[in-house]
Amino acid sequence: MLSLAAAADSFQALDLIDKIQRLGVAYHFKDEIENILQRVYNDDDHTHFFDQNDRFKNNNYADLCYISLRFRLLRQAGYYVSTDVFKKFKDEKSEFHANLASDVQGMLSLYEASYLGFCGEDIMDEAMGFSTKHLASMLTSCSISSSLVVQAEHALAMPIHSSVERLYAKQYISIYQQLQADICQNKTVLYEFAKLDYNALQFLHQKEISEVQAWWKHLNIRSKLHFDVRDRVVEAYAITNSINFEPQFSLERKYLAKLWNILTVIDDAFDVFCNLREAGQLYDAFQRWDTQSTNELSPQMKVIFLEALKLFDEIEKELIKGASSAGASYFRNQMQLHIKFLWEEIKLMLSGSMPAFEEWFSITIQNGGHYIFLIVQTMNMGELNTQKVIDWTAASMPKIIKYSNISNRLAGDIASLKLEQARGTKVQCVPCYMRDYGVSESEAIENFQKILTKLQKVKNEEGLRVHPVPMRIIKNILNFNRALALYYIKSGDGHSVSNGRTKQIITSLFIDPISE
Repeated sequence: MLSLAAAADSFQALDLIDKIQRLGVAYHFKDEIENILQRVYNDDDHTHFFDQNDRFKNNNYADLCYISLRFRLLRQAGYYVSTDVFKKFKDEKSEFHANLASDVQGMLSLYEASYLGFCGEDIMDEAMGFSTKHLASMLTSCSISSSLVVQAEHALAMPIHSSVERLYAKQYISIYQQLQADICQNKTVLYEFAKLDYNALQFLHQKEISEVQAWWKHLNIRSKLHFDVRDRVVEAYAITNSINFEPQFSLERKYLAKLWNILTVIDDAFDVFCNLREAGQLYDAFQRWDTQSTNELSPQMKVIFLEALKLFDEIEKELIKGASSAGASYFRNQMQLHIKFLWEEIKLMLSGSMPAFEEWFSITIQNGGHYIFLIVQTMNMGELNTQKVIDWTAASMPKIIKYSNISNRLAGDIASLKLEQARGTKVQCVPCYMRDYGVSESEAIENFQKILTKLQKVKNEEGLRVHPVPMRIIKNILNFNRALALYYIKSGDGHSVSNGRTKQIITSLFIDPISE
């Protein structure tokens, strides 16, 4: 049906890979894509490829669209490619040639590549500014086709590297249909395949949501507690679906969604509804991890503790069955650490004084949940890969997790700032930073945004193939960031307040199929 191997040259192969990835069906061609990218990387040695020689002078290798596409696809896959490849396109003033702006496909490709820059790669910042400026001007241009305007509009709103794969595919499939109609007036095999695959996966995801909803309904925890538990089953599932959407990760998705809901209840208990004594008793109970030692707990905290342990026990059994006993032990240890940091947070929040920003931040970035979610994702990866994850995180927090935690905390606190202020919460990153550095709220947020931009570049570099764990694990960490950015940054706190944009996203992903 589709043959990557039949591509006539590297550009044709990379162009097809790009389409397959955008349409959300790349998981069907995982090995073929990996082999082609490996071949392209090896054939076009990045240390010699763009030397001033005859090979470089070949038009194929001097094409902005091809060079940008190759750069992006290889960096996305974890291969290092030098930014020197873009120097060819700069003039004597070290600015991008103005005539490049007339190459719409080149601008689109350069724009998407610019999101893969590392710290210190100024040329990538310049590429982003240059391509963004010219793509924006195309939106009102009468000299380019409507299909190119649609592509430019979509790229500016949803850059590939920042997007959740499933949501991107849903939108791109309709764009691809329009592009193919403009070219050949009929539907292609690739379009039909992508549409059928999307709808089939959506049906699977609907079944998974129903299973998690049935579990939550049976749990009936809302009727057992005196405080208003957030009922966010579908929202939690949407976040876990954004980490892994492929059919082989069905079990992990369901358990991650359940885990997210239970952790939300625990988080609410610590942050909002229990006093310091109750919080301390709940913390002690989790450190003992014994269902028989619940006498000190209030009835409300006892319900939370027992229901949480019931789910945690299920997860441990699945980890033992699909991975190893080491994975189960690691999961328990990380859960206890997560509760410990929640306890440290609540002590500072209820201390009566605002802590120093560094003190508060050093605690809050520890409970991002990355370790817990990572180990659950190894359920079906086997003992060897599970042990690799454990060994990788045992000595110290890997940089990619550390920077992801920092990003999630800063972005989350910015997004939930107004909601927390309405609740009366005074201890948060923004107010602590304002007090310590003598800045206004808007200045604090602006500084955090600058940090987030730099952290994205650091995470790009940490996404290279330099880690002793499968690249799938690295991809999952980055996907977790993308999911939280989608539901928190752009929607405010889109998990706590799930109407508006969050509802639209969920409807698009899980309710509305792709029709003719």
